[in-house]
Amino acid sequence: MKYRPAVVAAAASVALLVGTPAAGAAEDGLNSLPACTDVSTAYGDYEQHDLKASLDITADEMVPGGDWSPAKGTVTNVGKRDLAKFGVSAYAWLQTDDPELQDLTKWVKVEVRTADGTWQPVNGTDTIDSTPLPAGQTRSYDLRIRVTKDVSAELGGSEFNFTGTFADVYRFPDTGKEVECAAEAIGYDAFHIRRASTPKPTPSTARPTPTASQASPTPMSTPTSAQPTASPSTTASASASASASPTSTTSAAPVPVPDPSSTGGELAETGGSDATLPLAAAAAGLAVLGAGAVVFARRRRG
Repeated sequence: MKYRPAVVAAAASVALLVGTPAAGAAEDGLNSLPACTDVSTAYGDYEQHDLKASLDITADEMVPGGDWSPAKGTVTNVGKRDLAKFGVSAYAWLQTDDPELQDLTKWVKVEVRTADGTWQPVNGTDTIDSTPLPAGQTRSYDLRIRVTKDVSAELGGSEFNFTGTFADVYRFPDTGKEVECAAEAIGYDAFHIRRASTPKPTPSTARPTPTASQASPTPMSTPTSAQPTASPSTTASASASASASPTSTTSAAPVPVPDPSSTGGELAETGGSDATLPLAAAAAGLAVLGAGAVVFARRRRG
């Protein structure tokens, strides 16, 4: 059975034996054993009742490149027998199919406190403590964890296991055959990785100064008459537009010349401009001259 990297610190009362022949022998003994859950796969009835494990990581969030965060792992032998083949490991992991994120040892660093109070890096291959665990005994391990500055942007956090493993025996229910196997108890915790957020711009409280184009417009004068007199250009514009229209095919009707006698020598109040008065007077004069010429001709004939 292969163990993953661990972040575990042995308590001052517990001597770490990593690297010693005894520790290596115990680790090799556990690694050579099949998992009890695999042995009992056909029946699925295996449960271990001898070991309990717990893990507590102080920080819920960690900052890339930040300081170490303390953690504590604990194992307790709650059975009635000593666990002669015993090992402790701790490791970060993530359930993912992305091969880039499967090995978290590149970014999640773990150290364990040794018996003399110094911190020892966990190399990710060895168990941390291989000392036999007597019945009823509890051991606590001081750990610390940090996330490197160059952690992948895809990694938003990590699961973390603190595992105690011991050699057990599985008995097949049909044949009674016994097989030595490795059992484990897992303490679990997790943490998030806090990313730097982009600060939002602070809105300005200063009021903009209005420009000349935004100043209040000068109020327009309003006509005092309820029915204003049409300007002289209105008639001229209307006449020009009527004569200049290319789509009109109907000839404009001739404008009758008013009789001076019927108007008392003045034009009717039709809104005409002063420029039309001389024209009307001239037309009236021609009419009078024409009438006088007719009378003079009749008298000569008579």
